[in-house]
Amino acid sequence: MKTLDEISRLSADDLERIGSDESIPVPEDLEVRLPGRSPERAWYMAAAAALLIGVGVSGYLGLQQPKDTFEDPYLAYAAVEKAMNRIAGTVQYGAEKITETESAIDKINYWK
Repeated sequence: MKTLDEISRLSADDLERIGSDESIPVPEDLEVRLPGRSPERAWYMAAAAALLIGVGVSGYLGLQQPKDTFEDPYLAYAAVEKAMNRIAGTVQYGAEKITETESAIDKINYWK
């Protein structure tokens, strides 16, 4: 049996070769002997963590009340229009990048 120090000095190729060696017996009750290491438990833990984070974030955001910042509806409309123009510009930029990427992919696929 190798020591931890010997194992840490093995290369990735050596570890791959050892891992694929079919002659090394694997105990049938390996999962039973490793308590708390089942994939189902890991999935439940990840789901619970995501749920807690979601509840925490939504609770934090729910405490903040929006403020009415405009008395004049024309100023409010101008602010909305400015925000929509900024969003439209960002979407347009993304669409242009997609078109450029598709063009490059088409050129690559043409030469395959």
